Amino acid sequence: MAPVASETPKARITFGKFQNVDMRVARVVAAPRADGTRFPSRLLTLDLGPLGERTSVAQFALVDEVELVGRNVVACVNLGVRDLGPHTSECLTLGTTHPDTPADEHQAIPLYAHDKALPGDPIY
Repeated sequence: MAPVASETPKARITFGKFQNVDMRVARVVAAPRADGTRFPSRLLTLDLGPLGERTSVAQFALVDEVELVGRNVVACVNLGVRDLGPHTSECLTLGTTHPDTPADEHQAIPLYAHDKALPGDPIY
C-alpha cells in the first residue's frame, strides 16, 4: 500500500530560492541494483550532456532496469553529494510514489522528461 500524501503543503519559498534549484534532463545510461543501501535502490548512471556523467542512488527498485535505461529523467544537480551505503549519489533523480511500494519504504517512479529533450537541458 502506498504512503498517504501529506495534506499540508510545505512552507512557502520565494521564486528566487526556487530558481537556485538546478534541475536538468538526464539520460539513464545504466541502472543496476544498488546493493548495501538501507532500502532497495538502483545506482543510476546519468548522462547530463555538457555536465558529464553523474551517479544517483534512487529508490526505483520496483522499476525494471530495461524500462529506465535510455529514458530521460529529471535530476537536481546542485544539492551536493550524499553517501548512501557504499555508494555516492552525486545528484537527486526526482520521482513520485510507486503505487506498489511497501508500507515501510518509499519506492518511486521517476519523473520522465520528453524523449526529444537533450541531456543537460534545463528544467524550468
